[in-house]
Amino acid sequence: MRQCWQSAYVIYASRPNNFNLIGANTHIWEINMRLLHYALPLAPLCAPGVLAEFLGPSYPAPRDLTSDSSRVAASWKKLDSTLKASLSRRNASENSELSQLRDLTFSVGMFSTHDPVAQQHLQIHHTSAEVANSSVGINKVDGDSIYRMASVSKLITVFAGLLELDSRDWDRPLTDIFPELADFVREKSSDLQPVYDTQWDKITLNAIASQMGGIPRGGNVELLASYVVSRALNITDPAETDPTFLGLPPLNESDPSLWPACWGGNRPVCAEVPYAEAEADNSPVFLPWASPQYANNGYILLGMAIANLTGKSIDQVYQGSVFEPLGMTSSLSDPPAENDPNRARSVVAGPIEGFAIDAGVTKASGGLLSTTNDLAKLGVAILNSTLLPADQTRKWMKPGTHTADLRYSVGKPWEIYRYVHPGSGIVTDIYTKMGDSGNYGGLLAFFPDFDAGFSVLDASSLTTRSASAAYLMDLVIDAVLPALMDQAALETQRNYVGTYRSSNAGLNSSLTLALSPPTRPSPGLVVTSWVSNGTDIMPYLASILGGKDTRLVPTISSAGKVAFRPYTPTTETAVGSPQRLVSRLYDVNDLYLLDSTIYGGQSLSLLVFDIDKDGRATAVTPPAFRATLERQ
Repeated sequence: MRQCWQSAYVIYASRPNNFNLIGANTHIWEINMRLLHYALPLAPLCAPGVLAEFLGPSYPAPRDLTSDSSRVAASWKKLDSTLKASLSRRNASENSELSQLRDLTFSVGMFSTHDPVAQQHLQIHHTSAEVANSSVGINKVDGDSIYRMASVSKLITVFAGLLELDSRDWDRPLTDIFPELADFVREKSSDLQPVYDTQWDKITLNAIASQMGGIPRGGNVELLASYVVSRALNITDPAETDPTFLGLPPLNESDPSLWPACWGGNRPVCAEVPYAEAEADNSPVFLPWASPQYANNGYILLGMAIANLTGKSIDQVYQGSVFEPLGMTSSLSDPPAENDPNRARSVVAGPIEGFAIDAGVTKASGGLLSTTNDLAKLGVAILNSTLLPADQTRKWMKPGTHTADLRYSVGKPWEIYRYVHPGSGIVTDIYTKMGDSGNYGGLLAFFPDFDAGFSVLDASSLTTRSASAAYLMDLVIDAVLPALMDQAALETQRNYVGTYRSSNAGLNSSLTLALSPPTRPSPGLVVTSWVSNGTDIMPYLASILGGKDTRLVPTISSAGKVAFRPYTPTTETAVGSPQRLVSRLYDVNDLYLLDSTIYGGQSLSLLVFDIDKDGRATAVTPPAFRATLERQ
């Protein structure tokens, strides 16, 4: 902080009119008052610490993910080799989690908005013995193999809803859409008990899409039914047949009120009206908007609502708004029938009945099917805002709520993982939707900071499927994300680092940039020299850009232009030290201090680069300095 105020003093004293006022007879309080008057606009820059970062990329997104010199391609090749080596041998001493991947059929693929070759070249496929020997479906998986993807379907449901519905529809209560829920609320209006009665008139489409409706989960395990089935199968273990084993009271199994119209295996084939009626009087888990809680029921209702509001079937919505426009010709809302050619490309793990099941009203929650190649098309379209306007895409790809863990947030329907890069401590938010149901699952993951992402589709009838798939997803993230950061840094070195100089012979202005690598706690571009109109302004850089050791990072990209803004590295407190949350607000949040000072209406903290078609910077303009400097 002292250095910041000293810089302000130097700037003040260096002005001719002010320097003459500071003489031997000048009282110190006069100097201080004049300095205070001049330096007050710099006060936000001199807040304690001023060590912070922004949410977003440290470097422009990489354009090369597939060439022989790409760090991403090298890391992908290493991952592929590691998996193939492990999957081709059985060694008792090897990583047990890695060895269990042999029994998992999977397809993994990357995508990028800048490198379309990635969609085809960065894929890994493995066929387990179960699928290889299956009498139904495909026996060797590839990018066109059709998988059930469970709750990845929820992402497509929200995407379709964003494309089809008016923005005001998302804030309509469910009672406006479902008369059965409205009837329930009216019946309970005089004696509503919030601990038992769901307040459907307070729950909106936004709430259920964000897992903030507080409604019953759906797909519950009904123990009463389990006991009845176990006894019918002549099972004698009381743990499976007798509710009193768990201290539960016996119930009259012939009481129809204990058996809703839509429960268990009946749920998929249930019609919309009895489904809504059956859910109406189920007890809530939380009050609306109180706490996130995963609810398949919410997405069943969301799919029904989208169909209701558009006047189309949910199948027509998927086909017309997403699959056809994006050329996702292998994506389906119903499993292919026995005589359908797509059946031969389908991945079947376990009995065919589990693959071919009609998802019915649960389709919007977890009933869709797709391929690696089709999910790449979807991923690129979302990142590119091909169908949804860019401002709406940015709004959509944001957290809706925290969870109780600092590493995870929840969106619509995003499961957001906060990845911390080990070298720099920089945070990259990974926007994902996972699917995990029965013998099938998957993941669609986005790295908005890198304009890239990946998908995983998996299948197995073994109980280890879920854990093995999650382990595989972690392997991909750990291989890809550091490589994307490294590649972005390499391309920034090539495309931005160097000296920029005014082409005006009468103007002595230049700017030199270096790279702060991703292995350091402060990645980005570094200003190593700056002369403006003959004045070396490096001594005042902290005051101009907002702090010591400033780094420049990209904030806005448009055709031929990229804006950069400064941040200053964060110094973390030691483990076990007082958190001092309020005291450190400015230390770790440049968002409060950015763009604090302007000159002639232009921000001191803005630099705009001119970019050619290959992403190479050709010039930089600091608008406040009214000069364009060409790259040498």
